[in-house]
Amino acid sequence: MRNVSLHIKSPDGERTLKLDGEITIGRTPDSSVVIGDSGLSRRNTTLFIDGDDILVVDEGSTNGTFLNGEKLDARPRIVHDGDTLRIGSSTTIRIDTGEKREAAPASAPVQTPQSPVDTPSTPTYIAPEAAAPAFNTNRLLIIGAVAFTVLIIAGAGVALLFSRESTTTTSNGNAGLPTPKINTTRRIPLRVIDPLGNQNEDDLDDLIASWETAEKEVDASTIADVSVGADDAAESDLNVPASLLADRQKKALEPRNAETGIRPAGLEVPKELYGDGVIKQKAKLREMKADGYHQPLDFPDLAEKRLNKELIEMPMAAQSYYLDVGGSASDGPFQTFAFPNVHADIVPGTAEYAAISRLAESFAGHKYDLNNPVDRKQMRVRLLRMFNPRAKPILLELAEAYYKQFNRPLRVTSLTRSMDYQIGLNASNVNSFRVRDENALPPHTSGCAFDLARKHMTAAEQNFVMKKLAEMEDAKKLDALIEYGQNACFHVFIYFDGIAPRM
Repeated sequence: MRNVSLHIKSPDGERTLKLDGEITIGRTPDSSVVIGDSGLSRRNTTLFIDGDDILVVDEGSTNGTFLNGEKLDARPRIVHDGDTLRIGSSTTIRIDTGEKREAAPASAPVQTPQSPVDTPSTPTYIAPEAAAPAFNTNRLLIIGAVAFTVLIIAGAGVALLFSRESTTTTSNGNAGLPTPKINTTRRIPLRVIDPLGNQNEDDLDDLIASWETAEKEVDASTIADVSVGADDAAESDLNVPASLLADRQKKALEPRNAETGIRPAGLEVPKELYGDGVIKQKAKLREMKADGYHQPLDFPDLAEKRLNKELIEMPMAAQSYYLDVGGSASDGPFQTFAFPNVHADIVPGTAEYAAISRLAESFAGHKYDLNNPVDRKQMRVRLLRMFNPRAKPILLELAEAYYKQFNRPLRVTSLTRSMDYQIGLNASNVNSFRVRDENALPPHTSGCAFDLARKHMTAAEQNFVMKKLAEMEDAKKLDALIEYGQNACFHVFIYFDGIAPRM
């Protein structure tokens, strides 16, 4: 067997491992090598040796596996001495065989046999006999024949199950299929994602990375002006016309003269934003549960929290920021929600109806008609602009620093959400999974989280925001992490009592 070493640089530090057979890398004990990188999936990437070849395969991870800068599809790829893999948020793996790399086409995909059956794009890879001298075309044809025979015997039912794997993309195209048991005698197990997306509803990493998805971008033309009553001087800053929201949105998203995106060249992520298993957020959310925090299951719950001033409303826009929230808000009648999936229109005589009615009568001095769909939507949008009072000065500090540096407003997304609103957003989220009960406390139902969109920013802008977040985290004001994938943003979590957890 070849002498292969993996030189790993990650948030945990640097280490060298010997590749002796097969290694799977991820962020949980489901993997043989566990790394504290919040951008990793539970099982992210597998490397293995087959004869004279070293191969890598992405395990359907959320953020992908990159080989020398190229994102892998679902097929195994041959790697060579000196190749570099990038996974998660900031983990790199360099392949070292101690041999000089031959001048040959690099990182060619392992070919899969063609057959009339609609086979998976990531078929079970059966290791050839040890005596075989090399990984070549003839051996692939033999493997293909064997695999084809097995598929015929397995029958049409199995073929139908595998047909969901026909895409070569790394997205979760297989939600709804059960995860088969891993056969450890095979080099590459079948990769089929189960109805929960192979995620854990009690795992905060999974809730942040795969469940708390983005809303539709807000359409400023559908947003109404906010004008508060004369007797609500404490909330006078809520007096904001929708025209300011539109102006700030346009300014924030104006074209840049440099590369933007999820991973623009020059992106430098400080260690504070690696995530490290989001242990600080987990600790504070446990404290909130222990203190009896009631997460908002529906909009009537959000209304109650506003009336009690447990949560405060943030103005929709200012010079230094705008709130891109409420884009997915509906205009239907208000409903209650209960697990597992119970929705019911609110009715007079209930506490929920009383809360919504009281707020509609005077929403900071503004009256809404509960029989008017337009008014119901505006109420929902405003309820989604709320968070813990301690979050407001923190957001303003970030926004004003960014505006002073770049003369642009921050795009703020995902403040407090009700549980039913989040579940509704996940109806079209390919990475979603089922949250079954109130024991799962996603950060955005806690009132302590908000996100800062970043895909429209250059590396210089993102680096500035990350440096500021790192400084504030070191000052024990917040916990922050960088998110990749479809929800690419800076996730910010403040401490509900102003006290950082002891770690």
